[in-house]
Amino acid sequence: MNRVPSYAPSSVRRAAAALASTLVLLGLGLAPAQASSGLTADIRGTCVCDSTVGEWVVTWEVTNHRDVAGTIGNVRAYPAGRAIVGLPNRIEPGQTVQGTQRLRSWEYTGSIAFDVNWDDDTVTYDHTWPIYIKITCHKA
Repeated sequence: MNRVPSYAPSSVRRAAAALASTLVLLGLGLAPAQASSGLTADIRGTCVCDSTVGEWVVTWEVTNHRDVAGTIGNVRAYPAGRAIVGLPNRIEPGQTVQGTQRLRSWEYTGSIAFDVNWDDDTVTYDHTWPIYIKITCHKA
């Protein structure tokens, strides 16, 4: 990677830093697409602390970007024993479906993985996404 010389004007250094930051952000945004065999379903995980019981509630969203419906199958949730509840097994074109997972207050990582059997007779494997929690959930 080329470096900007330290003697370059500060405006040039700022422009180079902005360009590098943009390329890094674009690279991070493309990483999930490269991980699967073509981006066909987006996964998003968000979590909130349920302080009444001291557990994390993770809401997983799956969005279908294809023009055909699909059947979600072979769903794997981690950590083991922390099932995803309410996630439908069918997803229509353009639709977003949700399921929830509960993690113990000391479990700071969760993930979902699944395959999709599309109605056009293609199958995409190992759609996966992790969630990393960086704070503690305390029981009130």
